[in-house]
Amino acid sequence: MKKAFTLSEVLITLSIIGVIAALTIPTVVKNYRYKLYATQLQKTYSQIQTAIKTVMEDEMTNNFYETTAGAKDDNTNCTKGSCYFLNKYFKLARQNCSIGTKKCIADSYKSITGANAGFLARTTWYCGQTVNGAAICIVNNPANHITSIFLDTNGTDPPNITGLDAFVMDFSGDGQLKDWSADPDKCNTKSTSFGHIADYATGCLTKVINDGWVIKD
Repeated sequence: MKKAFTLSEVLITLSIIGVIAALTIPTVVKNYRYKLYATQLQKTYSQIQTAIKTVMEDEMTNNFYETTAGAKDDNTNCTKGSCYFLNKYFKLARQNCSIGTKKCIADSYKSITGANAGFLARTTWYCGQTVNGAAICIVNNPANHITSIFLDTNGTDPPNITGLDAFVMDFSGDGQLKDWSADPDKCNTKSTSFGHIADYATGCLTKVINDGWVIKD
């Protein structure tokens, strides 16, 4: 006697597999994407921190604001400030790409809950896109000696969501890169009133770092 599965048994088994796949595949895909975002964030964060350290070493100072890169922004001639810093210490695929047809940041962003997170005040920030696709926008604040950074880890590509691919960070004279807030609970909660994307992005970098460079909902 030959033993085999009946057609109904095969169909039932395939149906069960299909249901399980439908339930698990979206989660697997989401986790994979989140891992990619986190990896790119960590890599670009490291690149920025290395660039800060390098410019200070090149100009033999422990104060970033004593360097050419830390001077008042001259984004027109690119002889000092944010433009100088990005173009000299990063490998850029695009320069000055905050606006225009070759812009490297999105027109608008959302929070992870779907709220409108706004956009960046592009007139004062200098943006460049690295060869790895990350968009870095920088502005030096001479009054308080704090350099602010907006980072979109994959440029204009989606998801354009704070806490996934959009983050804010800054550093002062010692060059230590950090989030705008040490409170991870501020991420995606609009607990600040800067009037731009930082209202939702503040605290998101802290959250990812506290979670061991893992992005979670």
